[in-house]
Amino acid sequence: MDAVLLVLDRRPGYLQQAPEGVSLLSLPAGDTTILNHIASMTQEIHPREVHVLPLFSPSADYEDTVLRGGPPGTRVLHPEQVGAFIQGHEPSDVLMVVDPHYWPIDGFDIPTVMRHKSDARWAAHAVAVGTQVDQAREFVHCDDQGMIRRISRYYDQVTNSRIDAIAYSVVPFASLSGSRFDSLADLRAALAAWGVLSRDVPIASAIVDLSDEHGYLTLNEQLAVRATSAEASPGFVRRGESLLAVDAHVDHDARLIGPVVVHSGARVRGGATIVGPAVVGRDSTVESGGLVAHGVLTANVTVPAGGVVRQRVLVTGSARWSSPAAGSASYPSYDGQDVRLGADASVMRDTDVRRSRYPALKLALDVVAAFVSLVVLSPLLAVLAVLVRLDSPGSAFFGHMREGKGGKVFRCWKFRTMVADAHLKQRELYSTNAVDGPQFKLHNDPRVTRVGAWLRATNLDELPQLFNILIGQMSLVGPRPSPFRENQICVPWRRARLSVRPGITGLWQICRDQRSEGDFHQWIAYDIMYVRHLSLLLDMKILIATVLTLGGMWSVKASWMVKDDHAVMDEPRIGPKPAGGGAGASS
Repeated sequence: MDAVLLVLDRRPGYLQQAPEGVSLLSLPAGDTTILNHIASMTQEIHPREVHVLPLFSPSADYEDTVLRGGPPGTRVLHPEQVGAFIQGHEPSDVLMVVDPHYWPIDGFDIPTVMRHKSDARWAAHAVAVGTQVDQAREFVHCDDQGMIRRISRYYDQVTNSRIDAIAYSVVPFASLSGSRFDSLADLRAALAAWGVLSRDVPIASAIVDLSDEHGYLTLNEQLAVRATSAEASPGFVRRGESLLAVDAHVDHDARLIGPVVVHSGARVRGGATIVGPAVVGRDSTVESGGLVAHGVLTANVTVPAGGVVRQRVLVTGSARWSSPAAGSASYPSYDGQDVRLGADASVMRDTDVRRSRYPALKLALDVVAAFVSLVVLSPLLAVLAVLVRLDSPGSAFFGHMREGKGGKVFRCWKFRTMVADAHLKQRELYSTNAVDGPQFKLHNDPRVTRVGAWLRATNLDELPQLFNILIGQMSLVGPRPSPFRENQICVPWRRARLSVRPGITGLWQICRDQRSEGDFHQWIAYDIMYVRHLSLLLDMKILIATVLTLGGMWSVKASWMVKDDHAVMDEPRIGPKPAGGGAGASS
């Protein structure tokens, strides 16, 4: 049994101004080309042949251009030759079809796919199924009169089970008679219609779309960082943090800042500046005074004196000014830390937080504080547990599944404050819900026990969450831990609150002042405000305010907690909150 590699080629929209022979496979990819990179990642199957199939009408010089950037022996296969190509192989041979349109950012996991194809009769497809925690599909359900009745959201990694993309497929030649390769999705559907046995193998990696300029830039940023961090590839030498082809011409007074890859025959004049991650393609030139910032120059292009290419792919001639691609963040200064320049700019300053010592220090303080508190409060915890058991049948503790940092589900512990079968009665009581948003709360909830009402009023029902803090699932300060259902309403809010560990107390609990009217909008605003301003100082302020207000029984002005935030709400005074319980009250 022999393996054959077939790579589909495209000419995405951002290449429309490029010379006709240029295609996706001929573009730079770190220190090589897209085609060469695919060939190197598929060496584990030891392909006997490598073929390229253009899904567009190629020009006369297409073959020379694409094969120049491919491994020796690569052949171009035209659509009218596909039938003869399939018939020319043994039924026992296997074909690996790669569509670089969808690229796993962590590379191809060939062993996993081949393990699922241990039987030669089967086809296997590497599929992407919801790989981003903050992405969602939304469906609006209407009745016969067109009135909206329900909105459903399906989040990646949680409830989204639909295939987003197919990156590559491994198929026996015996199953390919009459097949077309316009897309791997069509091939998969055709094989299923013909009754071919197949398996979908989920890709454990984020996917970038190389038909989009933003996606191609994201891939090159990652590959440039990897190439300049590893041992220099054959034909390249190091210069500081950059990687230069041995026959590239880079003047000694040219400024290369951060991970920059300069390909064969390229020239960077003195006085030019390149801010990485960036890639300068084969035979391209950056003249004196030119600037390339987080961009890619394809082959044979020029950045003239005074020209600027910023977060773009330069594909033709020369450019005086090239502004950022749609969807790219405005480029920051490179400092060698956690490069994610192609990702969407976030309103939360998560990059700054990751670079600081705050998360590790906060975790250490949380664990120490939780351990000391559990030791000191153990007699009180024992007494409260006995009171709960004596007041009503059932366990002293109640554990409910909540979403933590990164959407990871954990069991959040509290003292039980309701009758044992309270969850079975909740749906019957929805019509009397007293608050807005996804919360559920009743002013006089018949399910709450006598001891439970007192525990809620004093917030003592939250004390078992010290166990969650001790094992790193929660923090003393953070957004309120919520179940998946409550986190569906607002995608930016979900993204913010799931970027940190949930807490026993937080900004919303001490600043909210519209509890009786329903304060879901405040819940969103204060959670996002907290994530924007993460710091130990803010955590200390919240802890002190929680103690002074007896667990949030009085409102604190948000402007006292957070300075200079455009989202700070105007709260004119401190005063008692409307009746309804303290910070820890929950459904």
